[in-house]
Amino acid sequence: MSKNFSTFVGYFECIIMLVVFFQRNQSTEMKSFRFTFFAFLAVALGVTSCKESPYINSPGDNGNNLDAIPTAPIPTGIDIPDSAITVAEARQICSQLASGATTPEKYYVKGWVQNVADGHADAVSGYGNGLFYMADISTGTSTRTFYAYQVMGKDGKRLPAPEAVAAGDYVVIYGNLTNYNGIYETTGRGAAQIYSSTNDIFNGKIDTTLITPDPEGADVPEGTLTVYQANAICDTLANGQSTPTEVYIKGYVRKNSTDKATIEKYGNANFTIAPTIDDSSYSTFYIYQVYGKNKQRLTSLDQVKEGDFVVVRGKLTNYNGTYETVGRGASYIYYSNNPNW
Repeated sequence: MSKNFSTFVGYFECIIMLVVFFQRNQSTEMKSFRFTFFAFLAVALGVTSCKESPYINSPGDNGNNLDAIPTAPIPTGIDIPDSAITVAEARQICSQLASGATTPEKYYVKGWVQNVADGHADAVSGYGNGLFYMADISTGTSTRTFYAYQVMGKDGKRLPAPEAVAAGDYVVIYGNLTNYNGIYETTGRGAAQIYSSTNDIFNGKIDTTLITPDPEGADVPEGTLTVYQANAICDTLANGQSTPTEVYIKGYVRKNSTDKATIEKYGNANFTIAPTIDDSSYSTFYIYQVYGKNKQRLTSLDQVKEGDFVVVRGKLTNYNGTYETVGRGASYIYYSNNPNW
């Protein structure tokens, strides 16, 4: 028997006792009125007691209170400033802002990564910043989230890979908060950053030994940089700064974003390279607007294909957090194993 039904029986017994009392002590007309009144009251109370409240849950049932779902303990070892606020507190601050308004001060916001947003991988690969939703709970799905929008990595540097942010991570982000048409988020374009995280890749625990050997017969000059080494050099460059001298960098073409119109009009290509021919390594480097051998124009899309092994010569630069070769044909493909080369 349910708790609600037992409550109903208790109500009904009390009502019957009151009815009997009034039947014994009132006139005929009053008896009729009292009986009708209390009978109606009994039915009303009974129906009410049998209906589940949409707001109050039974012990252990948090279905109507999403952020009360039991959460895992905050991991030890992560740096959380004393002033860090929760997702709920960040949402409260944003709710007081007019649409399009931004807080004048920056905040540390702590919470669990509920999920990465659409476009996250492309944003990290292209610009070094991430897109993800934070919540105060570690399990389940909360509708009370905060959007970490276009946030950079530690110290404002680019994220090393899309996998540097993943569902289940505990993170602290730092930046201004804004109300963007009712969406509570950080200000974008790399203005915010991830201050700390439990993610191993974010914390630099990347296996830099993951390198596919150079193809047999490849022309690789002594001192040629790996993708890992090129990224490490760019880590030291200020925004807009380039290396003073040209270098060689090698890798396998991971993603080719060149189109036919670019080849025909400019004769250069845009693509990312990785240290491995497969997806086992997360690290990539952006090869931007490079010409062909001896700085000659490329003439066909077939000259650069995913999986090619290439050696590129040029200066490296930090362009708004994207680590890449200096563009406008200043860099070129020194060697490629592409058969159409």
